[in-house]
Amino acid sequence: MNPMIAKFVSQGFMTEEQGQYIEDAIMKKESIVVSGHRSAGIRPLMASLMAVAKAAFPSVQVKGFEDLQTETEFFLIPGIDGIDFEKLIGDAIAVENTAFISLKEPEHPVSLMKVMKANYKAGKGIGKKIHTLECIKVDNVPVLDKITEMMLDENGKIQKKDL
Repeated sequence: MNPMIAKFVSQGFMTEEQGQYIEDAIMKKESIVVSGHRSAGIRPLMASLMAVAKAAFPSVQVKGFEDLQTETEFFLIPGIDGIDFEKLIGDAIAVENTAFISLKEPEHPVSLMKVMKANYKAGKGIGKKIHTLECIKVDNVPVLDKITEMMLDENGKIQKKDL
């Protein structure tokens, strides 16, 4: 297992199964959204997952919409203030042959199902997998609570599956 992910396993933040699942998703170039409140450890997790993707694939750190025009395999999208963050995520999903790593937090809300459906209407993002990592605090300790895989099928239905 990648050491950047293994440290979260050794700290008890996630299980070994969850860590391997996340690493496998990155290596298959599937998108990941780290979800939860900042106090649940989402920012350090997102940064580590971005480092894993950046080490394995050509990557671009997105600061605005223009960065989505860059030829790459992974978009690394931190929380960006002052722009339509939900539209930025939707536009990232629409770029063919790419994946992204980002977050979903109270300061940067995103309705993934809404942007996936909008992309379907535009004929984009069909078949792309997005894994949502839901982080919470249990007894004041941050943990990865749930992983959900979502995929937009060719009929416009969002298929969801929990790990």
